[in-house]
Amino acid sequence: MLAIDAAVVTKVYKGAHQAALSEVSLKVERGKVFTLLGRNGAGKTTFVRMCATQLTPTSGNISVLGYDVTRQAKQIRNLISIVPQEGRPLRALTSWDHVYNWLQIRGEGKRVANEKTEEILRKLELYEARDRPAMNLSGGMKQKILVAMAMATDAQLLFLDEPTIGLDPVSRRQVWSAIKDWKSKGGSILLTTHYMDEAELLSDYIVIINRGTVIAQGTIQELRRVIPQNTRVDISRDGLDIEVLRPYGSVVDTGAGMLRVFAFESAVHELSELALRKNLSFTVSPVTLDDVFVYLVGGGIGDDQNGRY
Repeated sequence: MLAIDAAVVTKVYKGAHQAALSEVSLKVERGKVFTLLGRNGAGKTTFVRMCATQLTPTSGNISVLGYDVTRQAKQIRNLISIVPQEGRPLRALTSWDHVYNWLQIRGEGKRVANEKTEEILRKLELYEARDRPAMNLSGGMKQKILVAMAMATDAQLLFLDEPTIGLDPVSRRQVWSAIKDWKSKGGSILLTTHYMDEAELLSDYIVIINRGTVIAQGTIQELRRVIPQNTRVDISRDGLDIEVLRPYGSVVDTGAGMLRVFAFESAVHELSELALRKNLSFTVSPVTLDDVFVYLVGGGIGDDQNGRY
């Protein structure tokens, strides 16, 4: 049984001139981290909210853990947990209150709720602040409260809609560790994020949505092959004419004092020698998910008049 099975799903909001999602079909395997990527407004949150039974599809069908989202919403809600994109903790409640009370609402006994609350608060470094009202916590700690509430449960499917937004690098890694633990216990996750490193690190499978339609999907390795050239060379622009690099591949001005060349491996040696002759700093790396994303939704490589992403 799939975690999510969506078939030709379309969502049109009342009064909208175009569909938020158009004929989207996705299959999410159980026990995997499945990631949706897309620009703001691409339709990611709309899809999450339909799967979480918060919105009804205009057409098409979605089943979650074998239940239909329209006819069997109650059964689904007992099996899922969600970190909403724009959720906020209650100001007067502590981090402990949020998690403990949520577990009790979901049917946990006091002893188990205590144990699970302490475990997740320690994992996300919220335990020392367990008695402080949310109104007195930083924005990042408030976000971690929402993550803690969702991940303390025994849900079979977890929806994480930009769960690490606003978190510092250390806190992001704490959430990543919790996600990996969840997956190791057999849990399924539908993740949305704008952090490409996060998606690259956590995802088993990725779908890229643009303007409400699926434009690419696959594993990290499969998506990297979207860009014909398989290597990225970044060279300091200091005194370097961009035209000198064009014979070696597709050239992009990153806007940060570096020129990026997407090239085949056969050209890397020549590019390295060129940089060394001119005493310019350079790095060589594989094509990243960030490169693929910009290539697909940003008009290709170096297509605009400035030659930038």
